[in-house]
Amino acid sequence: MKAEIVARLNELAHQDTVINDVNEFNELTTEFYKIQDEVERQWEIRKLERIEAGETAEEIGTPEFEYVAEFKRLSQLFKDKKKIEVTAQKDAEKANLEKKKALIAALADLIQNEENIGRAIGRLNDIQESWKEAGPIPRDKRQAIQKEFSSLVESFRYNINIYKDIKDHDLNRNLKLKKDLIEQLKGLLKLEKIKEVEEKLHAYQDEWNNIGGTHQKDWDEIKDEYWGTVNAIYEKVHKFYQERREERAENIEKKKALIEKVSEVAAREMESHKHWQKATEEIIAIQEEWKTIGFGPKEENNAVWKEFRGICNDFFGRKKEFYGEKNSAFDGVKEKKEQLIAEVEALRESTDWKGTTQKIVAIQKRWKEAGSAGPKYENKLWKKFREHIDFFFAAKDGHFEKADADSKANLAAKEAVIAEITKYKVGKDAKKAVADLKKFSAKFAQIGNVPFKEKDRVYKAYKAVLDEKYDAIEMDKEEKDKMMFESKLNSLLGGKNQEHNLDKERSFIRSKIGKLNAEIAKYETNMAFFANADESNPLFKSVNESIAKTKSEIEALKTQLKMINIAENAANKEAAESETETTEETADE
Repeated sequence: MKAEIVARLNELAHQDTVINDVNEFNELTTEFYKIQDEVERQWEIRKLERIEAGETAEEIGTPEFEYVAEFKRLSQLFKDKKKIEVTAQKDAEKANLEKKKALIAALADLIQNEENIGRAIGRLNDIQESWKEAGPIPRDKRQAIQKEFSSLVESFRYNINIYKDIKDHDLNRNLKLKKDLIEQLKGLLKLEKIKEVEEKLHAYQDEWNNIGGTHQKDWDEIKDEYWGTVNAIYEKVHKFYQERREERAENIEKKKALIEKVSEVAAREMESHKHWQKATEEIIAIQEEWKTIGFGPKEENNAVWKEFRGICNDFFGRKKEFYGEKNSAFDGVKEKKEQLIAEVEALRESTDWKGTTQKIVAIQKRWKEAGSAGPKYENKLWKKFREHIDFFFAAKDGHFEKADADSKANLAAKEAVIAEITKYKVGKDAKKAVADLKKFSAKFAQIGNVPFKEKDRVYKAYKAVLDEKYDAIEMDKEEKDKMMFESKLNSLLGGKNQEHNLDKERSFIRSKIGKLNAEIAKYETNMAFFANADESNPLFKSVNESIAKTKSEIEALKTQLKMINIAENAANKEAAESETETTEETADE
């Protein structure tokens, strides 16, 4: 940024004239020293850090800040040119003032002594042209001189019989032109740039004087409006310069108040890290507030800045002495925290969201227990530590946000399938009905996971409506049970948690078989009471039937286990073949 400022200043300083670019020069100067002050402040901080690290002030030396010398050289060149131009401008304005005074005297003489209308008009035109060519005069004389000249021009136009030869429509046209010009003058009251206001005001006043007269009945009204507007603009200009002087004086008072404030903070008795840390924060806040205050008059501004910077430098020097004895204690904490940073860095790419989260929480606890590594290193270490932790949790949040979005879409898709099954009407053709319901089951199974809290609800709804449709099919119960289990298998296959879901179903079936075997053992134990009973005994017959029924249920469950194994092997084989085809296609490519 400093390079661009110097480059632009070089362009300004080597122009033929520089006076019209003073505002830009001041803005460049303000911006350059604002940047330079920050560079010097940062250098002072680095210097203190280097001294804290063991270097001496003599070893560090005094830096040569980039572009400063060139900026000062170009600034002086600009100022020298400006001074010459200002002097020349003032001399020219004085000469122009004398010229305009002479023109006023000539115009007054013309009004008093010239009786020839044609000659008078010619001389008036010459005087007006000479007036416009005379150039600017000192600012404090402009309003009075211009008003005197304008009054004479008005007297000329209304005190001789020149308007006898001017047509009525010309007077009306002049009235409109003057009214339009007054509106343009009023627009200057809204402009912010005072230099532009001054330039346009003088141009508009010259234009006003060049416009012919109006009807006498209109003149009194429009004249008052014109001069009221012009005077308001001059008041605006004077107010601006007065406020700028007051603002700069106020800025100096604000800066003196900050000097008192920073002196109070720097004078405190500070015996602990907490005291120094609090005071440092307050002084840095005061420095930031200082930056927000604009400039004051140059000499006063330089004096208060020198005093303010001296207080701050003295404070940070004493702070450096205080921490010199504490650095050794901070070094041990620094090593511990560097190790913790290495540990979280090794975990940042992990996708074991639960396990890694627990590890990071434990590491964070160890970080707190380690204590502070001191003002020199603590913030830097914390920033590195947080960077790795934030990286992991950002990835974790992104993963679960995507999973949530996918699961919500899957929920809608599964509810749509349930709606389709609900609307389906079972016909008399049992095979067709079974085939249709299997298609629904396959479609349902292909859809991925839904939100966890909706999982049981949506599956129960699916199973209920599917069972309802299977119950409506007219076919053998054993065959129907087999078909319904196949439908359930289809819902367990193909998803991301296929292996887990199948294992869970196996465990459920095996647990059920275990319970049924326990029931059979219980029945067989009870059979001992019927050792001498006749087979026609009702109780003996009932127990035998229960055993037979339970064994039949066990066989059906074993069949389901076989069906699970067959379906799983088929699904794995299909997945392996698909992977092989993909690999071959990639090789062909």
